[in-house]
Amino acid sequence: MGAVIVGALLLWQLSNVLLLFFGAIVVAVILRSGAKALEDNTPVKAPWSLILSILAIAALMGGFFFLLGTQIASEASSLVQRLPEMIASLGERIGVDDLYERLTERATQFAGRGDVASEVAGYTSVLVGALTNFVLVLVAGIYLAARPRQYRRGILKLVPPRLRDNTSDTFENAGRALRLWLLGQLVSMAIVGALITLGLYLIGMPSALALGLLAGLSEFVPIVGPILSAVPALLLALSEGGNMIFWVIGLYVAVQQIESNVVMPLVQRETVDLPPVLTLFALLAFGVLFGPLGVLLGTPLTVILYVVVNQLYLRDTLQEDVDIPGSK
Repeated sequence: MGAVIVGALLLWQLSNVLLLFFGAIVVAVILRSGAKALEDNTPVKAPWSLILSILAIAALMGGFFFLLGTQIASEASSLVQRLPEMIASLGERIGVDDLYERLTERATQFAGRGDVASEVAGYTSVLVGALTNFVLVLVAGIYLAARPRQYRRGILKLVPPRLRDNTSDTFENAGRALRLWLLGQLVSMAIVGALITLGLYLIGMPSALALGLLAGLSEFVPIVGPILSAVPALLLALSEGGNMIFWVIGLYVAVQQIESNVVMPLVQRETVDLPPVLTLFALLAFGVLFGPLGVLLGTPLTVILYVVVNQLYLRDTLQEDVDIPGSK
């Protein structure tokens, strides 16, 4: 019993490291998916399939930002420059005419504090740490993608021999389910980003491309992401005046309805269908336990746990007849 408690405390202390390791697994799944597609449809085999997958993803991202990066940067800069106007418009709507002045005064007071240098240094340290973690996850993901079977065999050696076959099967199903979920999210992200960009452009909103890109990226975090991505658009619509705020609200609601009732049902026929309530409370739980990183990785973690619970507990322990996400 004491060993179990010590092990649980050790895992808790290493929770951030384990989350980063899971982030590396997500990166590895993305890279392996591209490599597998090449291996299934071309004569290219490992390790060249993985190398080409990495180069293709890097080229796709580089090409996107090369073609649209200047415009996105310009629109993002315009949003920042219009921030005082947006805050002032929000203040007028809620009956606080000097909202921007109040916030500016608070910022000035903060800047005048004696320990501001240490706080700024702290924020800088957080930013450097985040960038370091990102590079670590990326590099670790490449190593995992290069030799996935070796790492899986190493983990299986820690499992009692009589349980290894079932554990290996669970790994296979969980990996396949995670790959399918990522594919579904990428499709949803692309469609939502394109629809928001087109809709904002048609109603005459400035910075349509930057706001559309933000909306697409935020779809990676279900439920919470789309709500947060709408905030900058609503603030900008307030500063535009007139009926623009209602057009923007209508657009975001319409796109989310299309995504929820048309896109996702079609996508989930071939991917993983997580119950929305489970997703919501999982994000809340992982956010409370692990902070922003828990929210970011909460849904893919839930996919893995969903497979494990269905297969090892409901099917194998309780003998329930359930569908295992990711099973062939």
